Amino acid sequence: KSRQTTVFGTVTDFDTKLPVANLEIAIDGEKGILGSVSSELKTVYTDTNGKYNVVIDAPKEFHSLNVGNLWDRKFYPKYRGYQTYLNGQRTGNCCKVEIGSKTQYDFIMLPQ
Repeated sequence: KSRQTTVFGTVTDFDTKLPVANLEIAIDGEKGILGSVSSELKTVYTDTNGKYNVVIDAPKEFHSLNVGNLWDRKFYPKYRGYQTYLNGQRTGNCCKVEIGSKTQYDFIMLPQ
């Protein structure tokens, strides 16, 4: 089974509806019981349209991947958090990715 995993999405501002560029998105791999050990595998930044796309060949030792919206590294205190959408549906469960899948995570940033 292929371990090639694609994660993509868009980051926009809740108030202005405009794209948020240069926001850091990290993909972490989880291994061990209950995902107790996680390692940052790849980091990308949203483009001028707020879009990101990550294709990763997940190493065999990882059982799942996570998407991290690292807005606080660069956009604090502009935002207080975000809403998460998984494949177009709002979710409070952020942000697991099944290895070998193609998953869309969109983030809507909530201004202070």
